[in-house]
Amino acid sequence: MSVSDNEKARATGCIAMAEAMSRNMNQGLYIIDYNIKGFLYVSPNPLFLCGHLPEEVIRKGYAFYFEVVPSAEIERLMEIKDFGFRFFYEQPIEKRLHLSIEYNFHLCSSNGRTVLVHQKLTPILLDEKGSIGLVLCTLSLSSERNIGEVIITDHMSSERYVYSFEQKRWRKYSGIELSIREREILQLSVRGMSNMEIGESLFINVNTVKFHKKKLFLKLHVKNIIEAISVASNLKLI
Repeated sequence: MSVSDNEKARATGCIAMAEAMSRNMNQGLYIIDYNIKGFLYVSPNPLFLCGHLPEEVIRKGYAFYFEVVPSAEIERLMEIKDFGFRFFYEQPIEKRLHLSIEYNFHLCSSNGRTVLVHQKLTPILLDEKGSIGLVLCTLSLSSERNIGEVIITDHMSSERYVYSFEQKRWRKYSGIELSIREREILQLSVRGMSNMEIGESLFINVNTVKFHKKKLFLKLHVKNIIEAISVASNLKLI
């Protein structure tokens, strides 16, 4: 696919922004270029490079994953890629830049240890036909104990889609509604309050705070309050 001068300029700007972001965060940060089917930028965070230098990862391209991801999970990643693309191109062009996909997989580190990481991909540049040009990819240590679900989020609405490997399709979860109490607890949690402090502020006991948080986690498909705040913010629920 040919790349216009304007797209090259925008890509250069994206790389500069990614380099700046990587200095301010502990996550791994990549830019994937689907024109060349490889990496345009790889941050130097060694935690996610498995003993390689960023330049080596860029040179290896997608082959990097085949070296550092357990073979039993490669097929799963390929399925996520295929069905993720299928879902993406079924959406209206104007919606595509507002979608992100996230999932967990294992990386084999340079010392032989296997770590579970969380990867999130969001398109940042489409061509004139609406096809993916560049994608921003973030990698962090997963807060979960197992691989878990594959989730697509529409950041312009409260819609989320969870992929079923058994049924080979996406399940839609829309119209998530939080109670007034759940919103209050989220808003106070954003301010860094503990369960006890939240309870004192709302004149309820700690066990009641924990009860509402448990319901909140189930609604948002998360494991802890940090994930709940992130998801609720992305879905514009707070």
